[in-house]
Amino acid sequence: MKISLVGLSGAGKTSIYATTFASKTIKDTQQFAPTVMYEVRSHPYLGLNVSFFDFGGQEQYRDDYLKKPEVFKQTDVLIPIIDLHDPEKFDDVSKYLQKVLKTMKSFEKQPRVVIFYHKYDSQGFPREQLEANLTQARKKIAPVFKEWNAEEKLTSIYEQEKLAMIFRDILVAYYKDLEKHVKNAENILKNIDAKVIISDISGNVIVHNVFGVSAGLQLQADLRDFISSCNTIRGNFFNTDSVTFIGSSKETEKEFEINIFKYILAVLIMRSQKISPKTRGQIDQLLTDMALFADLVVRTHEEE
Repeated sequence: MKISLVGLSGAGKTSIYATTFASKTIKDTQQFAPTVMYEVRSHPYLGLNVSFFDFGGQEQYRDDYLKKPEVFKQTDVLIPIIDLHDPEKFDDVSKYLQKVLKTMKSFEKQPRVVIFYHKYDSQGFPREQLEANLTQARKKIAPVFKEWNAEEKLTSIYEQEKLAMIFRDILVAYYKDLEKHVKNAENILKNIDAKVIISDISGNVIVHNVFGVSAGLQLQADLRDFISSCNTIRGNFFNTDSVTFIGSSKETEKEFEINIFKYILAVLIMRSQKISPKTRGQIDQLLTDMALFADLVVRTHEEE
């Protein structure tokens, strides 16, 4: 899967990737240098190798790679990133995006387009001016994508959870019928009397109801390592595609359970040993649905 991030210099393309997929903090992003030409970064997600093409936004680099349109070829998702804090560049970014789309039209494959109206935050920026800039940006940018059925998202690296879920939805959409399973899991987790984290084996969060377990789309390093270790034991000791590990404490009467489905999906459940029939039913429903989720992912990879 290829995702192309495009926008002018300083729009926040590299920072979006770093805070969502590389566990970087907002403070870390302040040290980033401008991207030269373009950079390619790979990230595993549900067994899929996702390539992020981060295209440099400075004028000399834009001119260079636009002369080599093959770098945009096979783009599955095009994400134009508009800096709402810099309205003086709205005309320039509009002209640049028109050139990008002209290149895209020459290819047989047309990408999904998701416009990020970025820096939608009032960190040192007046809220009234931000809303005025958003209105102005939409007037300049939306007509450029009139024929592309483009989606719009309001994004900010100060809202990492929201940004992570936007990318989660973009990536899950690659797999047919997975979105309904994600929504079902979200609905169950709203009312379940247990703490639950659902991720892939690489530690990318899909759904959870535990505060502070992730940085962007990635689980904290200790949880990623734990899932990886359990998956290694699954493969080397049990030699099965799916397995369940359970740990309990007599002292606290708490129980921890990790289910690995089809060597690709992990469901971590933290709960009391004494649970109600309702909670037991919700857990059983969730696990049944996640088993189907994993089957769909594996089937998609087998059909490729």
